[in-house]
Amino acid sequence: MARVAVHSGRLLFSGRTRGGSAPASRKAQRQRRAPCERPLHHDLSLDGAGSVMLPTTIICGFLGSGKTTLINYLLRHPGSERLAVLVNDFGAINIDQDLIKVETENRIELNNGCVCCSIRDDLASGLVSVSRLPDKFTRVLLECSGVSHPAGVLRVFESDPIRSSFCVDGVFCLIDTSNVLDLDYQSTELAIDQAAMSDLVLLTKTDLVPQTVQCEVREMLQAAQRSMKLLDVVDAQLAPEILFGPRDHAPRSRTGAEQGGGAGPSHSELYESASFHWTSPLAADAFARLTQALPPRVLRGKGVLSLEVDGEQRPLRAVFQLVGKRSSLDVEETEGPETSQIVLIARRGELDRSAINAAIQACPGARSAPPLAPRRALLRPSVCD
Repeated sequence: MARVAVHSGRLLFSGRTRGGSAPASRKAQRQRRAPCERPLHHDLSLDGAGSVMLPTTIICGFLGSGKTTLINYLLRHPGSERLAVLVNDFGAINIDQDLIKVETENRIELNNGCVCCSIRDDLASGLVSVSRLPDKFTRVLLECSGVSHPAGVLRVFESDPIRSSFCVDGVFCLIDTSNVLDLDYQSTELAIDQAAMSDLVLLTKTDLVPQTVQCEVREMLQAAQRSMKLLDVVDAQLAPEILFGPRDHAPRSRTGAEQGGGAGPSHSELYESASFHWTSPLAADAFARLTQALPPRVLRGKGVLSLEVDGEQRPLRAVFQLVGKRSSLDVEETEGPETSQIVLIARRGELDRSAINAAIQACPGARSAPPLAPRRALLRPSVCD
């Protein structure tokens, strides 16, 4: 049974977890982390009539996990985004700002401290600077220092005046599979904390270690938090839709250069996305149950819906978002659209379109249309699943 709570116009779903418990290993006997209950925020809706707040993607992970490599890849393949990059390096000299290849005016350097504690005010000042250029950027990309704790960073976005101009719509953690098992206890605890606070954990450098090590890393992380979502990424080749969310419904051709130096299916597996749309409003609790029934490996989702909400005389417009292990609905005071639509991204073969359409049609009053053609994203699956 799906649990739905209403808070300030937002319907929050309980975290979507996989059944069963993660196996324990020699290095996994650590304190369990509770799932992050941070609500999802919403940036741009699929029909372009969303919030004016600037969406923010946070990239965290312990030292050397590949954050800068990932950000450089995203800067080369931003999709439809115009990115402002905030770079934090823990030291008096910000090495990362020299490694990140972006125009100087699009980059703000945060150095000689950590954004989650000692230079939190600098982060706020940097965000204020970005907010003064609302037409130049469509998204903020924040790279935290390797010793940052996401909880401290998130507190900045909950404070005035930042919370009125920015919304965090995704926290992503990188874990170096070739090194995390060799860290000292305190460093490993920090890496696990970073992962537990994130929506999706990206396992990097899996091509450098045998399958047994990859599985031990996964076991350690999921022993700390069973609902943790893990995804293997090689050479930072990650479709921007996974981090930034789907932006449209039509397949977009990708040239060899856009795919990252010609890298393709020869050493990556394909993920896919599918769109679903239907007429007539759904009851909010019915859509909550539908969301809870989605395959556990759905990585990203977004939608604009017409919902029937208790106590309202007319259907209301709601924005659905799913990031990793969390999903939510942001219910607005405006009338719902004539056609509801959602876009989902998942592993290839995990999106049973017929089953999802059948579930939609089973909801009272819904009449669904066939999903659009899937869009492909180049990623690599886990070897342990």
